[in-house]
Amino acid sequence: MAMIKVTQFGGVAPKVPPRYLQENQAQVALNCPTWLGNLQPIQDTSYIADFSKSGTISSIYKFGQDNYNEDEYWFHWAEDVDVVQGFINGDVTERTYYTGDGYPKVTNNELALSGGSTDYPVASYKLGVPKPTVAPICVLGGTPEEEALAETRTYTYTFVNSWGEESGPFSEDPYPASAVIDVIEGENVTLTLPTGVSGNYNITHKRIYRSTSGVYLYVAEIPLSQGTYVDTLDPDALVEELPSLTWEPPRDDLKGLTGMPNGVLAAFSGIDVYFSEPYRPFAWPLQYAQSVGYPIVGLGAIDTTLVVLTKGRPFFIQGSTPDSMVVVEGDVSQACVSKQSIVSLNGGVYYASPDGLVALAPGGSRIVTQGLFQKPQWQALNPESIRGFISEDRYVGFYDTGVVKGGFIYDPASNSFTLHNIHATAGYSDLETDTLYLAVDNNLHKWEGGSALTYTWRSKVFTMPDLVSFTCFRVNSESYPITITVYRDGQEHHSTTVESRDIQRLPVGYGHDWEFELTGTGVVFSVQIAQSPREIANG
Repeated sequence: MAMIKVTQFGGVAPKVPPRYLQENQAQVALNCPTWLGNLQPIQDTSYIADFSKSGTISSIYKFGQDNYNEDEYWFHWAEDVDVVQGFINGDVTERTYYTGDGYPKVTNNELALSGGSTDYPVASYKLGVPKPTVAPICVLGGTPEEEALAETRTYTYTFVNSWGEESGPFSEDPYPASAVIDVIEGENVTLTLPTGVSGNYNITHKRIYRSTSGVYLYVAEIPLSQGTYVDTLDPDALVEELPSLTWEPPRDDLKGLTGMPNGVLAAFSGIDVYFSEPYRPFAWPLQYAQSVGYPIVGLGAIDTTLVVLTKGRPFFIQGSTPDSMVVVEGDVSQACVSKQSIVSLNGGVYYASPDGLVALAPGGSRIVTQGLFQKPQWQALNPESIRGFISEDRYVGFYDTGVVKGGFIYDPASNSFTLHNIHATAGYSDLETDTLYLAVDNNLHKWEGGSALTYTWRSKVFTMPDLVSFTCFRVNSESYPITITVYRDGQEHHSTTVESRDIQRLPVGYGHDWEFELTGTGVVFSVQIAQSPREIANG
């Protein structure tokens, strides 16, 4: 006697013809977490708050790490923006850095939440501290002592902001510092320096340095508004060396800001990747830059390895400090087609390629959906539109084909892929609360915070060697109603709403190919379709 029995409800594999699917695989799996084994619904999102900015919200970030109110304070943009909280020792203002909204910026709780507006972040500074561009003017004064030796000096200076961040020294080709000056003991030097800086910076002071044996040593710090300083210090009083000789502010066109565990920030422009000084996110020395062979789409991180996704093959940039970074080609030839699809998950970096969802890792990379989708089937999801996020160690994606807006969940542990009919344009995974927040219809929502969605799960095609007439079935569920539709040789054979675990009758009909579809919200443990009630009772 023939019987169909399904006790595990898995995900879809469109690449596989329906009759060759595994017993637990589905032709359709919509709104159901198929990695659980049984069949149950995912929950809808729940509304939390409105966003105040206009346009389609493309990036969100929860600011205020000590604030547990989930409706406060949400940075949001209509642009693709990358945000990283700073690695700043002793910082109590939650200094936060971001790229994508014009030039790179930095804000904190005083700036971001100022003015009573909810268009967070309300205010910011341009990231970095610009180098001075006006040479110091040096004038000798005092009375030289007779027969004293002259000391040959040059002077330079830096700008310093209210957070104590320092620029590189004055540099203007062909002059790296002031003019050379010979100073005899008893003489002093009056320096004249600019008293203002243009641009959106919080510069408050200047630091003066002078050369001794080819090394610049600290002389004094003065307010930005102070235009002159008289240097009367003896050479023996100078001990602190200029720390910022190679420091530069970041380029205005940097994108893809990414934080790494060693206190380094990374970002890109064109085919070049740039790195900050460790724990100094305002300083981006040019000698740390690395180039790859293709235009860069986005970045990800695996521990101290930076993953560079391009329009060609991916690259790993490995090293514990920016001056020791080495570029290594990735082991898959798969371009990244969507920057917002990039997600760092489970020790790897996932992204959308033309052929499928790719998982990159230094120990081995692969197209994880290769066994599930053929290229045309994957392309039907419009991978260029995919935006990816993390929830419970799973990849939660959203796509827009131009006709259909929806999403999917990929579970790496079970290699299970299921679709859902929720669409979001931005997301943020809050590790502190283990919650995924989304921008849905330009409002803030919580993933799986609402009521149960109605699932649809359609089985494989069970092909019988001989004509078979199944006469009965049972749906073993935790709750009812559940709607079941049975198909025979590709045509609907019977559809009904099941209200209990009792064995139900099917109409007479012979066929080779049988399949069934379930819709509902109750948790289903098994489905049996048989030629007699005794088979179900014994099965």
